[in-house]
Amino acid sequence: MRIRPQSFVFTLLLGALSALPPFSIDMGLPALGLMAQSLGTTSAGASLSLSLFMVGFALGPLVYGPLSDRYGRRPLMLVGCGVFVAAGVGCALAGSLPVMLVCRFIQGAGAGAGSVLVMAIIRDLFEGAVARTRLSYVSLVMGVAPMIAPTIGAGVLAVSHWRAIYFTLAAGGLVLLLATAGGLQESAPRSQAPLSPRGLARSYARVFGHRLSLGYSLLSALSFGCCFAYISGSPLVLMDVLGVSTAVYGTCFALTALAMMAGAFANGRLSARGVPAARLLTLGLALGGLGSLLLVLVTGTGLASVATLLPLFALTNFSLGFITPNATHGALQPMPDIAGVASAVLNALRMLVAAASSALVAVLFQGTSALPVAVVMAGFALASVLVYVLVVRPVEHQAPPDTDALPTRA
Repeated sequence: MRIRPQSFVFTLLLGALSALPPFSIDMGLPALGLMAQSLGTTSAGASLSLSLFMVGFALGPLVYGPLSDRYGRRPLMLVGCGVFVAAGVGCALAGSLPVMLVCRFIQGAGAGAGSVLVMAIIRDLFEGAVARTRLSYVSLVMGVAPMIAPTIGAGVLAVSHWRAIYFTLAAGGLVLLLATAGGLQESAPRSQAPLSPRGLARSYARVFGHRLSLGYSLLSALSFGCCFAYISGSPLVLMDVLGVSTAVYGTCFALTALAMMAGAFANGRLSARGVPAARLLTLGLALGGLGSLLLVLVTGTGLASVATLLPLFALTNFSLGFITPNATHGALQPMPDIAGVASAVLNALRMLVAAASSALVAVLFQGTSALPVAVVMAGFALASVLVYVLVVRPVEHQAPPDTDALPTRA
């Protein structure tokens, strides 16, 4: 039975497919120490499994995107889920660190199918405000993952071995594989997108040469860089500098994830009511810029505490709920025939900026102040505002208005 694209179940499936990466990362965090002992390595060696997962997650979509433009979204989604399941079993059975690292890389590549193809599917099926609403609700479903994944991982660890976490991930991937096989219909228009090296180069050059599409992709990536500075820096700030317990940190992180979900929900509701994308995106960028600048002010004046920082962290996450759906829609809208390639570029830029953001936090943080994390967050937030003002807005003023009134193609 095919799932109707207008249904809640369809949105839930797309959100779950997009949530494979955060589940794969966060569920394994409580078990890193035990995994290191079991595989005879150090904590740093076990942490490489996260890095290799992210490398696979960044590179996989560069393959899925072009192939999905030629052969369709559904077959590539099935391949991605299958790879994820097989790699999850491999992780669970790994007897050495090198085997574990290879399997985690492959698992990341499999998980990347969901992130890139879900965006392309929404671009295939929906237009204007309807598309932005769907993207918001998919973000809302995906936002549940970082809130519950560490708890699920800890729960599995309490009753079983660390390997059971990866068997659990494989089982979840298998459920999504079966749901995709039974319920997801093909959405991509018929295409003869070239797969030769020259043809692929032309497709990627077309995306990078399209000022509006690339501008929105950069804007989204830079805003994600602000968020990732928080993700990588929040344990350092809250636990190392402010001295909160692990349980309190988990609660704080869940609250900020809830703020992002609230932003995505609000954006979806406002989009459905016809509020223009430019207005919602401007609101998100303004809130993100304001929140990050206030973080710099608070940390720079020695007023940092859980009470002062947590609302500002929540505000920047809330802003991402407005920025991501509208920027994603803006990046894919001009590329209907190569939406897979455009989605792959968007994902790759996000991963590159996230890696740079995390590296900056690691280099600048000295263990005594939250200011470096706040500065990195503010830098990326303000850079996203500059891209919008200098790159996106001038082109938007020359372009036709958003096609919010167009019906869905589903």
